[in-house]
Amino acid sequence: MERKLVALEDVAALVPDGSTVALGGLSLNCAPMAFCRELVRAGTRDLELVCPVGGMNVDWLLAGGCVRKLVMGLVSFEGFGLAPSFRRAAQQGTVEIEEWSEHTLICALQAATAGVPFMPTRAGLGTDMPALHPDRTWEAVDERSGRHYLACAALAPDVAVVHVHEADVLGNARVNPKLVWFDNELVKAARTVIVTAERIVETDSFRAAPERTSYPGFAVDHVVEASRGAWPTACWPEYAYDGGFYGDYQRAARDPEAFAAFLAEHVGPIPETAA
Repeated sequence: MERKLVALEDVAALVPDGSTVALGGLSLNCAPMAFCRELVRAGTRDLELVCPVGGMNVDWLLAGGCVRKLVMGLVSFEGFGLAPSFRRAAQQGTVEIEEWSEHTLICALQAATAGVPFMPTRAGLGTDMPALHPDRTWEAVDERSGRHYLACAALAPDVAVVHVHEADVLGNARVNPKLVWFDNELVKAARTVIVTAERIVETDSFRAAPERTSYPGFAVDHVVEASRGAWPTACWPEYAYDGGFYGDYQRAARDPEAFAAFLAEHVGPIPETAA
């Protein structure tokens, strides 16, 4: 059977410039941070990010000048305040921002998974969503019942990246406990799936407990071993988010020179045009 293991330092080569990339995780939890760091270090450009609930992962890629467009439900550091690079990009208009609700964005991903042009939902009716992005959402009427729906156009990312606790070389992956938030929808909708894992384990451990598998090997294209690959977000219950890092990051972000030095130390060199 095909081995799918890729070295962390080679993962950026799997993401061409201009790709649509969906990032897993939920704000302070289980984001694929090691993967994001490699994209910044590789100088990847013109990405369209899809992120239902982003945080530090989105902020790093924005700070690194990797992003052309952001499709999102929200980007937040929760109790640690606003994400500074996201706030600056949104205020200055340097990145195109396409805002959805979490549910409607999931509907768009589910349409891609089902192979249909759109997914209808009652959520979003009466809002500005059709006016904000009419090519992605529009009001539709069911001819039989006369009921109105919001149609969410199918969204199929080129690449989805999620972080897990364990994976094997064949692509089987699991989160312990089996809590995947929106990540499952990203994995099903994307054309290529990359899993970063805290550790690589034997395939027999998946055969012994198949019900614990979060993503089966046939749904995964590449596996990357990345110990503490979610840091500074949490990979519960193995480690919590690093509150000290979030505080230091926010303080550094107040001064452009200090922020550039902080990012160079913890993420990678940031081009002057992106800082």
